[in-house]
Amino acid sequence: MMKHVLLKPMLLVMVLTLLLSACAGPPQAVQPAASSADQPTATPVPADVLAAQPWRQTDAYSPLPERASLVLVKGGQENASLMPEGETIEDNRALQYIEDTLNVDISFAWVAPSDSFIDKLNLSIASGDIPDAMIVDPIQLQQLVEANAIEDLTGIVEKYANADILENWNQTGGVALAAATIDGKVMGIPNVQPQADAPIMAWVRQDWLDKLGLTGPETVDDVEAIARAFMEQDPDGNGAADTIGLTGTMNPVQVPSNLHGFDAIFNAYGAFPKIFFRNDEGQIVYGSVQPETKEALARLAELYKAGIIDPEFATKDTGKANEIIVGGKGGIMMGPWWIPWWPLADSVSNDPNANWQPFLIKDKNGEHTFAMGDYTYSFVVVKKGYPHPELPLKILNVQNDISYGLNDAPQYYPNFNEIWTLLFPIPFLIEQPYVVERMAREYQQALDGELDPATFSEAMKIEFDQIQKDIAAPRSDPSNWAVRMARLDAASLLAGGYNEVRTDPVAARVIAVDPTWPALKKLEEETILQIITGAKAVDDFDAFVEEWNNAGGAALLAKMNQE
Repeated sequence: MMKHVLLKPMLLVMVLTLLLSACAGPPQAVQPAASSADQPTATPVPADVLAAQPWRQTDAYSPLPERASLVLVKGGQENASLMPEGETIEDNRALQYIEDTLNVDISFAWVAPSDSFIDKLNLSIASGDIPDAMIVDPIQLQQLVEANAIEDLTGIVEKYANADILENWNQTGGVALAAATIDGKVMGIPNVQPQADAPIMAWVRQDWLDKLGLTGPETVDDVEAIARAFMEQDPDGNGAADTIGLTGTMNPVQVPSNLHGFDAIFNAYGAFPKIFFRNDEGQIVYGSVQPETKEALARLAELYKAGIIDPEFATKDTGKANEIIVGGKGGIMMGPWWIPWWPLADSVSNDPNANWQPFLIKDKNGEHTFAMGDYTYSFVVVKKGYPHPELPLKILNVQNDISYGLNDAPQYYPNFNEIWTLLFPIPFLIEQPYVVERMAREYQQALDGELDPATFSEAMKIEFDQIQKDIAAPRSDPSNWAVRMARLDAASLLAGGYNEVRTDPVAARVIAVDPTWPALKKLEEETILQIITGAKAVDDFDAFVEEWNNAGGAALLAKMNQE
């Protein structure tokens, strides 16, 4: 069984946010790195690491017969200070190991700050001046195919992907490779996104619940009642009515990984906005224009009018909403399983009594049902005419080995989780879709004495030790608490099972080339905010649906159902 390094998911979200303009949300923050005193200085790759080994002779790892060059592009320039002393984005030990393993010299045409990366990449695509390989979103993939600018990778993915990557693709039921296939040709190397990032939980301060004699929420009604109690009964004991009931941002719904989003409330009403899914008749429909969405919007409008939802949510980004939580002014936050790392660890640092606990919200049938995004959000593509089109996939093989500690790949960096996107020339991983749930089960089995933790990877051993330390001394170390709360408590809720309403893979291919989609998306986002805040009446939803259909939405759905 492949043992995964435990990449902190906010970094995965950061990469998607930076690279995928089609599904971009508020920028995420990188976890603080270890101090420079704790970081190793650069040293040459050990000779024994580079010695000939049987696995190096396979197609997945075979070095090029002659030294070659590969030109890439990179974001994240503003985080370069996180690198160990003596190492840079352009020159580090992980990069050197990859170069020596595959006999290639890797350089970067440019390295840009995160906030300008997408614009710079789009400019490169529009001008035709693209690097030898790059990470793109579905819209960019379609544009490059139509311009005949990238290589056909049919045959390459099966021949050169290592066994673990092939297995991870297979676990999507063929969806990942299908997303990369256009007119019968595989035109990109697809990523696989951990599916646990989609379900949104209610994170609630248990210490405040205990103080007020309340139990955790199971339904939307419970969330409202708890939020009202937090606002009215002074759970922080400061004598002021200054507690926000429910935080939010200008992105009230977004799949996946929506911090402070209202996705769980929509889902509880059987509404699945922002995704195209198949209904009971097998037809693709758009969740944002279904009657259930109107019902959910009506409830959200009531919560806003009653002051339960932060009155200023529509003007706030994730950072501003986080300030409420970190500053102790809010006791309920909606978010995915991984938010103990960020921002909840900062809340615990400021107040060790802040005992955040996760809860899944039930739908009207008493079940847990969540909107799920695509398995695949991004692709590595290769420039037309590049003489070694298999090389980027080989690089991904080696990167995965470094990440997972496979095939004697070196483990140089104690803060690898914080800097992997900077170290790797292609910051792109192909994960097991349900790796988060699997790890939670394994951690619990180890705690119960049913699994020997000695079988864990080194990274898992470290996290298991942190989990045990927090069990022994809860919240004494916010870092240990975050690992336990995310990897064990929250992930175990997901491991218990839930219903999925999944984005149909046809949708991404159709909207990638449809000229009406940007305007339809803008209309939808404006209307949702206007209805929640009362700028429009709930019944105006019907006019929105009609306008959406007439402006191209109906034709868009017709195209999808003809695929």
